[in-house]
Amino acid sequence: MKKIFAISLILCLAGFTHSVNCQNSVASYKWKKDSVSIALIKISAGHPEFILWKMNYNPDFKPFFHPVSSPDGTLLTAEAPDDHLWHLGQWFCWKYINKLNYWEYEGDPKKAVSEGRTEIKTRDIKTKRQGEARVVMKIAYHAWDKPKEIVMVEKRTIKMSAPEKDGSYYFEYDMIFVPLVDVVLDRTPVQTNASGVTWGGYAGLSMRFDQKLSDPKYFSDKRDSVINGEGNPYVAANLKTPEGKTVQMVIIDHPDNPRYPSAWYTINRPNDRFWFFSPALLYHSSMEIKAGKPMRLRYRVMMPAVPLTSEQIGQMAEGKRQKLVTGIKK
Repeated sequence: MKKIFAISLILCLAGFTHSVNCQNSVASYKWKKDSVSIALIKISAGHPEFILWKMNYNPDFKPFFHPVSSPDGTLLTAEAPDDHLWHLGQWFCWKYINKLNYWEYEGDPKKAVSEGRTEIKTRDIKTKRQGEARVVMKIAYHAWDKPKEIVMVEKRTIKMSAPEKDGSYYFEYDMIFVPLVDVVLDRTPVQTNASGVTWGGYAGLSMRFDQKLSDPKYFSDKRDSVINGEGNPYVAANLKTPEGKTVQMVIIDHPDNPRYPSAWYTINRPNDRFWFFSPALLYHSSMEIKAGKPMRLRYRVMMPAVPLTSEQIGQMAEGKRQKLVTGIKK
């Protein structure tokens, strides 16, 4: 530990403050960047270094996070599992925009693209020495083979917090959508609808968990086991590692989001090792937005070092809402 601290101090004094957390002698962090991704690497004395999180923004694909790890290094996310190749760790994706499918890969059969394309037009990335980053992307939505016929644009800002002393960190999503034509955002209807199915209702911010994890428990302020379609200001997911340890991810819905508190969509299929959850604002019905009318969505996604209780999360979501939930000024 003394050696790690000494190396960190030397690097700090030498001016290498971009890649080392000079405030923490127990763990330090460094950035790893290339043309299509940025990752935060955690270095701890006596332990192998690992990727705490990695954001992927290859312009040929949808933006997504994978891997995302818990502060102790447990992998949380699954990218392109065999059962659903379009599941991309932690990501945001609409299902249907004006009846075009932006979710599954049903576009160009030779490529992993959907009928509707979520195209990253520009990106701006800023990092800080403590492990904090902010990414701003401009995104265009259009049919995969009609790039000039854009139906909606988006400005997406994601803040990745500097890890706390215990390693806890969060992502903060701030997304502003502006249709260029009248749009209908839709999903596969749920079973309560005449044309619905048991697995309908999903669209939006989503999380697919690593298949090595097990026994997910989805809970909220209302109940110990979340019911799909029920509105909740947040949902926490507790899962077990192969060693029996509990890891957690929490998604908090912003109180100014449309249809707050959001309906939620969760999956727990042990036979497939299929674990998934999402604030699904389209769960009960589609949403129409007129051309030129902006819609804003904000969420906080938390990766705590120690699983939080419903009371602790509730205090964050209610008692200190502006400080602990949004963090992004209106």
